Amino acid sequence: MRTVLLTVVYYLAVTPWGWCRRRVRDPLARRWRPRAETYWHFAPGDGAGTEAGAARKR
Repeated sequence: MRTVLLTVVYYLAVTPWGWCRRRVRDPLARRWRPRAETYWHFAPGDGAGTEAGAARKR
């Protein structure tokens, strides 16, 4: 009986909450940006995206 109750609570409370949260905010930044030059996110200070960083990684 406990499994059935937890399943009902999950689908009636947790699932709609997650849907609403994703409608307001995009936590993984998956939204389509047509004017974006790139979708890569570089870590600060790693030198990626610069000539020095590209030469270092070769």
